[in-house]
Amino acid sequence: MRDLKMIRPDEYERARRAPVHVRSLVSPGQSAPYFVDYVRQELEQRFDTGVARVRGVRIVTTLDLSLQKFAETAAARGLDRLESSMSPGYRRDPGRRLQVAMIVVEPSTGEIRALVGGRDYLSSQFNRVTSAHRQPGSAFKPIVYLAALRAADGAPFFTAASRVEDLPITVESGGQPWSPRNSDDRYEGIVTVRQALEQSLNSATVRIAQTVGLPTVIEMARALGIQGQLAPVPAMALGAFEVTPLELARAYLPLANGGVRPATMAAIRTVQFGDDEVKPSSAEESVQVVSPAEAWLITSLLKGVVKSGTGSAVHSSGLPEVIAGKTGTTNDGRDAWFVGYTPRLLALVWVGFDGGDPHGMSGARAALPIWVDFMKQAIDAYPQSDFEVPSGISFADIDVSNGKRAARACPVVAREAFLAGTEPPLCEEHRGVIDHVVNGWNRLTDWFRRPAREPKEATPQGDR
Repeated sequence: MRDLKMIRPDEYERARRAPVHVRSLVSPGQSAPYFVDYVRQELEQRFDTGVARVRGVRIVTTLDLSLQKFAETAAARGLDRLESSMSPGYRRDPGRRLQVAMIVVEPSTGEIRALVGGRDYLSSQFNRVTSAHRQPGSAFKPIVYLAALRAADGAPFFTAASRVEDLPITVESGGQPWSPRNSDDRYEGIVTVRQALEQSLNSATVRIAQTVGLPTVIEMARALGIQGQLAPVPAMALGAFEVTPLELARAYLPLANGGVRPATMAAIRTVQFGDDEVKPSSAEESVQVVSPAEAWLITSLLKGVVKSGTGSAVHSSGLPEVIAGKTGTTNDGRDAWFVGYTPRLLALVWVGFDGGDPHGMSGARAALPIWVDFMKQAIDAYPQSDFEVPSGISFADIDVSNGKRAARACPVVAREAFLAGTEPPLCEEHRGVIDHVVNGWNRLTDWFRRPAREPKEATPQGDR
């Protein structure tokens, strides 16, 4: 300003000697600063750019202060726990510390109840929920399985009891061979579709995606709300592309909401200008993207993930058996995820470094404990109900050894859910044995049950 002759020399000297005061980015006592930023962003997108600066405007948001506090507390505790086992250099350098993103949404409305965009707003105002583009890894797999289980154009490609190979596989990608690897290079052989998702088996998932067709998987992802770039390459089935946490959370909402994708994920309910109250409009409408039965079926599989699969820490934590969810881990542990939901709440947690450096931790180790910490507090405050079984779902006992409907002699039997009409045929392998035994037993008992033959009356010899 001095060089441009905009101020006098004495004004320059006075300004140069004046102490510099830094204005705080967060007002004293202000909570949920990342959420507040998102509200401002939503105001400008859904109204006009000047609304956020108009005085006297009253904004009613979707924020639940209790859930926000639970989320912030769980995130802080979780990062402290994780960093206690890492090199001290990470804790000393603010730019190298682990970061977290967490969003809590009401599935039936898409309203955002809590949002944590990073570990410390004063250090970084970058909102990782809305702006960080990261690979979802195995957290994308439920979309692959939904495409496989959906009864589109007739029968589905698979049922939950279908058997698939989990063995090393090589497919062509961009003219080059590509071979997915399971965790620890362990393969389970022949597994059911349910087991493949519960254990997050990469090889089996790629086989399922190849059978269904990658364009079909992409079509399902788009229907659920994934808007980023998706290429029909085999690694796409394992989440080798980028999404924001907000985008991934939206894709899970129809699973928790009877197959309905809400019109928007909103932070604002109403805006009041003087005496006029306006509800923000949306360019989209709620859409039934899959049937309630199909949404319930994939939820059933994801309940298995948290009961006996990669998310079993949820079950062992003592949380009620109403939760469905999926872990996600990318190569070298660069991104760790857990997305879990009940009919009333969906929460997503991401943990990683801003620069994408590997931290070597899985979703089950890094993100899941934060999610469990939050949900324990949330369920204490808001008890959760279970998912109601919709029409169009049937149950059958299945022979675990072959995936067929169990006969009386099948050695290992498990109860499984199906879209009505897609139940497998009856097991003939064990049915023949039991029928032979039963028929032989029936013939034997019939012989013993025969009435005794009555003796004939004697005929006098001379009386002919």
